[in-house]
Amino acid sequence: MHYTKRMRILNSFAGKLSGFAVIITWSMSLAISPFNIAYAQENSIKVPQDINSLEAQIESAANRLKALDEQLKTNQARKNSLLKTANNVSGKVSERQARVNQLKQEIASYNQSLETLEAQVSDENALLNDRKAILASSIRRQQQITRGTGLRVVLQHDNPSLSSRLGTYTDYFVQAQNQQIEQQLAIIAKVEQAHATALKDRNWLNHIQRKASSQHQALVTERTAVSREIIEVDEGIKTTAKSVAELKADTARLQTLMEELKALQVANSGYFASGQGQYDLPTQGQIHARFNDIKSVGKVRWQGLFITAAIGTPVRAVADGEVVYSDFLQGFGQLVIVDHGDSYMTLYGGNRETLVAAGDWVDTGRPVATVGNSSGQRLSGVYFEIRHQAKPVNPEQWVKSTVGIASANK
Repeated sequence: MHYTKRMRILNSFAGKLSGFAVIITWSMSLAISPFNIAYAQENSIKVPQDINSLEAQIESAANRLKALDEQLKTNQARKNSLLKTANNVSGKVSERQARVNQLKQEIASYNQSLETLEAQVSDENALLNDRKAILASSIRRQQQITRGTGLRVVLQHDNPSLSSRLGTYTDYFVQAQNQQIEQQLAIIAKVEQAHATALKDRNWLNHIQRKASSQHQALVTERTAVSREIIEVDEGIKTTAKSVAELKADTARLQTLMEELKALQVANSGYFASGQGQYDLPTQGQIHARFNDIKSVGKVRWQGLFITAAIGTPVRAVADGEVVYSDFLQGFGQLVIVDHGDSYMTLYGGNRETLVAAGDWVDTGRPVATVGNSSGQRLSGVYFEIRHQAKPVNPEQWVKSTVGIASANK
């Protein structure tokens, strides 16, 4: 919009400000390029004509933005909750894994103990079998001796007391072997009992390990599911954020179109002309030069009013409009130009400083600069001019009465 209006100013003013020693290079100070001109002209064709429709689009976009913001908040809260759950589950996974590893070590220890006990049982059984064999051999010898003892005593005249002692020794030996066998059986029973206990404990540990492994796998599955959901939520956040950014950009473009459309409507509204004779002067001071007065040198005439005032006094816009120029211009000093639509513009020159930038919208009475003497005048003041279709018009026909205020010497 600003480029379009600058083009209008250029077309209106270029080559027509020679009365104030303004050069055509003003167009360069406005930084207008052929590309920007073409862009502005192209966009001006596409400006919508229905403000109500545009406002509805902006309101709809605002509602969508609000909904997307709420969705972003919901998704972010969900993501934070999932991250907390994932951390909790990961802790449980680590704990279960540590428990499974511990159980594996305990089971391995029990397996080693079982192998040792099984070997001990085998050794004790072998020793028992040896003792039983010895006992059986002793019993057979005793039986052999007992069967022939009485007959040998009668026929061979053997010593009965010797035979009796042999039988007694044999009995003692058999008793001793029986005791050792019983002791061996007791040892075997204890070892087998220890083996059975270790086997039972090992089997219980296997059950606990299977249960812990199952819990570990379930937690791993849950963690995987939570991680997958976090990724999905995160993707949703990214998509929503992208939509928000795009919608904000669309809203900004709609808002720009709205401002352009309003400006176009103002440009054809008859607004400025309707206030003729009612506008205030841009600053409080004395009129030192009037429209068409001859300047102090040469035959150049004033094409506006020069109002003297103290340096720093506010210079105010006389009507609503858009700032289309705010910079230094040879012959005018620090210059502000405001476009009021319908090809009406007001100029405020000779300022000490400007308070607005090109593209700003100003309301009636808003300060646009401060009084100075940057245009080279001997007195401090503001040069005020009104132009219609690039031609200067007498500001006194547009402002409230200035009768009784002295003019500069002709």
